[in-house]
Parts: sequence; C-alpha cells; structure tokens
Amino acid sequence: MYQTFIGLEIHIHLITNSKVFCSCRNEFGAEPNTNICPVCMGYPGVLPSLNAEAVRKSYQVCMALDCTLNETAIFERKNYFYPDMPKNYQISQFAFPFGINGFFDIDLGGGTVKRIRIHDVHLEEDAGKMIHSGGVSFLDYNRAGTPLLEIVTEPDLASGEEAEIFLQQFRQMVRYLGVTDGNMEEGSMRCDANVSINEQGKGLGIKTEVKNLNSSRFVNKALEYEIKRHTKVISAGGTIIQETRLWDEDRNVTRSMRTKESSNDYRYFPEPDLPPYLPDKDFLQEVRESLVELPLARKGRFMSEYALSESSAAFVTGEKEIADFFEKMVQHGVAPQTAARWLSGDVQKQLNLSGESLKASALTPERLSRLLVMVEDGKISRDAAKKVLAAIFTENEEPEKLVKDLGLEQVSNKEDLEKVVSEIVNAHEKVAEAIRNGADKQIGFLMGQVMKATAGKANPKIAQQLIKNNIFKQG
Repeated sequence: MYQTFIGLEIHIHLITNSKVFCSCRNEFGAEPNTNICPVCMGYPGVLPSLNAEAVRKSYQVCMALDCTLNETAIFERKNYFYPDMPKNYQISQFAFPFGINGFFDIDLGGGTVKRIRIHDVHLEEDAGKMIHSGGVSFLDYNRAGTPLLEIVTEPDLASGEEAEIFLQQFRQMVRYLGVTDGNMEEGSMRCDANVSINEQGKGLGIKTEVKNLNSSRFVNKALEYEIKRHTKVISAGGTIIQETRLWDEDRNVTRSMRTKESSNDYRYFPEPDLPPYLPDKDFLQEVRESLVELPLARKGRFMSEYALSESSAAFVTGEKEIADFFEKMVQHGVAPQTAARWLSGDVQKQLNLSGESLKASALTPERLSRLLVMVEDGKISRDAAKKVLAAIFTENEEPEKLVKDLGLEQVSNKEDLEKVVSEIVNAHEKVAEAIRNGADKQIGFLMGQVMKATAGKANPKIAQQLIKNNIFKQG
C-alpha cells in the first residue's frame, strides 16, 4: 500500500492597471505585442519599477493564508533561456519572498476540514505566450511582465480529488479578496502539480511535475493518472524519473517534457536594479484592514447565524457578490431560508438565461426583497413573483410597477372570491359531496377551477378556506 504526496504551485494574475515592473497596460485579449515597452522586453539600460498595487494584493493573499511575513523581501533573477522570456531571466523571489509558512483549510464536506500548509507566497513577472500553428510558432509578449503571484503548498494533499477541491476553494478565496478573476481558461490562474508515492511511513518518493493544467478537473485527472503510473512502475520494480510532464487532455494521459530542474539550475542571485522591499507598520495595518471575511468562515457563520443547511450555505457563499446580496436581503426582512431558496433557484435560472452576473443585472437586493415581501403579504402569488422576477431582468423596472402593469396582483377580497367559489362549488356538486365524505384531495380540483376562473390571481389561502366554508356550510 502506497502513500501519496501532492503539492501544488498555483500562479494567479493580479488585477492591476499596469504590469509589475513597467507602465504597460495589464489586460487580457489585446492585439498581440501592443502592450510592450523596452522595460518588459528587457532592452539594455532599462530599470524596473515595482508596482505598489501588486505588492498590496500580494500581502492580502499572504495574510489570508496566515503566512509569516518576511521583514525584508528580496527580488532575485531566475535565469533560464526560452523564447517567451525576452530578458532570458525572470524577476522573481526565492530566498526571501513576501510570505512563508502559512496554511489553507479546505472543506472536504460533512464537517471535515483538512489543513494544507503553504510553503511560500512570492511575486514575479509572467513570461510571454507562445502560439503554435502547424510548423510555425508565434510569440506574443503582451503577457510578459504581468504581475504573477505564486503560491506553493507543502505536499500535504493525498489525492487528485483533494487537489481539485483545494483549487476550487482557493480560487473562491482569491476572488473574495478581489486580487484576481481566477479565470483558468484565460490563464489568469494556472497550476502545476507535483506528485510522488512511497511505502507507508517512508516519506516522500521521487516526484514528477505535471504542467499544462488549465482546469481543476484536469488537475484531478492528471494526478490520478500519475498516481496509477507511479504505482505500476514501482510495483514492477522500476524507478520513477524526476521529470516534468505535460497533460494531454485529448488522450487523458501525461507525457514526458523534460528532466526536472532544481533551484541550482536557475542560478538565482539578487536583482541589482530593485532594492529590498521593507513593509512598514502602516502599510501592513492598511492591508490587514482591507481583508474580508473568507468563504469557509462565512459559510460556517451562515449555517449558525441563519440556520442554513450546509448545501444552501455553500451555494450562497460560493461567490462574494451572492453572499453580500443574501445578507442585504436578510437585512430588508426576508427570511434567510427564503432568500437562499430564491437565489439558488429562480434567480440563478434567470442569470443563466441572461448570461449576466448578479452584479451586472437589473436585480438588486432591495428589488428582490420587496418582491418577496409582496408574496409573504399575499399581494401576489409565487408564480406571479416568478413572472415579475423575469420582467425585472428584461425591463429593469421596479417590482411594484411590474405587478401593476402585468395585472398580477392577487385577489384577496373575500366578497369577490366568495362569488367565484360559490359558482365553482355549485357547478361541481359531485366533487363537493365527495369532499364531505372525506375525499379531501378533491379540494385541489376545486382550487384549480378557482385559480382558472381568476386567471391565477386568487389568494390561495383565502380561496381554500372559502371552499371549505362553502362546502360544509351547505352540507
């Protein structure tokens, strides 16, 4: 029986206006080689200048991961030669990164939380992008020099599934912080995975690194493939080669890329053009005050404070904007369970139809709250509320106006409903007699007739009571 050891190297593009060491725009999707300058292209004689916003966001992540902050952070040159690296070195951090020795707790479900140690968090510049077409390769240097934060875990994960959960929940956390959009398809969050196996109690085995992983699902699949490959090789008496492998998503296999380098191969030395970074107390306090309640803590609070189920709390806290929206609805008097049910059901359905985010849509917490209060007060039915909700998305109008314009206000006047109920009961005497004899389910048929006669506007509670009064009064 073998023990599995998995560590992740996660790279996130930080959201900043400009690149990390120059003033070029930091944006995705621009025309190739339009956001470049002598600094990010490594021309002779140029000097880098550190982006303060990238530093602030880096420290936010360090603090969220409960890292020990180095009193002095030093940038270094990581030397390697590749076409997408115009300077033939990368400005990074090695010996003295911003943060070390942190942790991140992952929720495995059912009340099980596993602590994953964080080795370090360091800031570096990204490389350019190579585009291969047929027998030709193109180079786009727009990405070169963009602020890239790398988070390195200890080998504490034990399966591909745990690694997938870690990535999903880590992405959730950094999106809560607002430091990155975490879009793996666009490359703003990337992951390399290191895996080894060994006999129980004998520590780490010989590792392989898997690259080219652009989704958490592929991370899971690639790691499970590697675990099976390692097991097969070792069980047959073979030896694992320490190497870097690529994930082939078309064939669902990994394939060898190159022999794995060690840190010595990169010949790190301090970056002579950047002084050591020494964060002062005021800066650290400002960063600490900018932190928000993180997803796992917020989920636990929602379960205890609002009595939400684990699944409801997990959905509501999945995105910060949804969690904020939910709490504002509760502040406006909507029952927590009702707010969670509508957000995960009908609201999510409308968002899927419109292709919008909740923040960009016409729906606000105030509008949805007023709509649900109308349902609670019996002014409109739940079905009518669904129609109004859809209209809010398309018409961008207030719910009260839409109820009036669509003629959806419920009929709650007893005198008006008594006339309708009396006609319905008289028209279905056999059904009324069956109800008198104990066939209570037949009341649903009469309710359907009442709703049909009132175009769905009858207040269900009042209508049902009037039906019973009418039937048993006549009996």
